[in-house]
Amino acid sequence: MTHKINPQSQIKIVWLMLLAIIVIAILAGCTTAEKLLNKAEQKDPAIVAKYARDKYPCTELLRPDTSIVYRDSLVLVEIECPELIEPTTIVKIDTVNNVITKTIRVPVNMPIRTQTITKWYEDSAKLKLYDVALNKANTANEKLQAANDKLTVKVARKNKENWIWRAIALCLLAWQGWKLYRRFTTIKLR
Repeated sequence: MTHKINPQSQIKIVWLMLLAIIVIAILAGCTTAEKLLNKAEQKDPAIVAKYARDKYPCTELLRPDTSIVYRDSLVLVEIECPELIEPTTIVKIDTVNNVITKTIRVPVNMPIRTQTITKWYEDSAKLKLYDVALNKANTANEKLQAANDKLTVKVARKNKENWIWRAIALCLLAWQGWKLYRRFTTIKLR
C-alpha cells in the first residue's frame, strides 16, 4: 500500500520545514545582554559609561574612609583652689569688695578628637568619560596640528611665489625706467 501525497500537502510541508529552520536560526542567533553591552561599549564607550553612571552611581565609594580617634592631651587649665598656696598660685585681692581670689594652674588631661581620612575612591564611569573626552581632544588636536602644518607649507610656498613676482615686477620696472631714461637722454635728429 503506497500513500500518495498531493502537491499542496508537499508545499505545506516544505513551508513548515522552512519556517522551522528560520525559527531555529533566529533562536540560535539570540544575543545576551552582555554581548549587546560589549558591542555598545565598543561602538561608543562614552554613552555606555554615562548610562551606567546614571543608573548605578557609586555613592558609597564617593565618601572618604574616615576614622575618628579620641586621645588625651595635656592642657593647662585654670582651676580655683581656695586653701592651696604654692609658687604657681596667682592671688588677686579686690579691695573694693574685700574679696581674695586664689587661682592655681594645674595640668589636666583633656580628650581631643582626631579625624584621619585614609582613602578616597573615584567613580570609574566618571574616569571613563574623562578618558574618552581626553582621547577626542587629542584626536582633534592632532587633526588641527596636521592642518596647521599643511597650511604653514602652503603659506611658505605662496610667500616664495610672491617674492618671485615682486622680483619680476622690479625687473620690469627697472627695464621700463631704463627705456624712459634712454628716451629722455638720447637726442633724436629728424
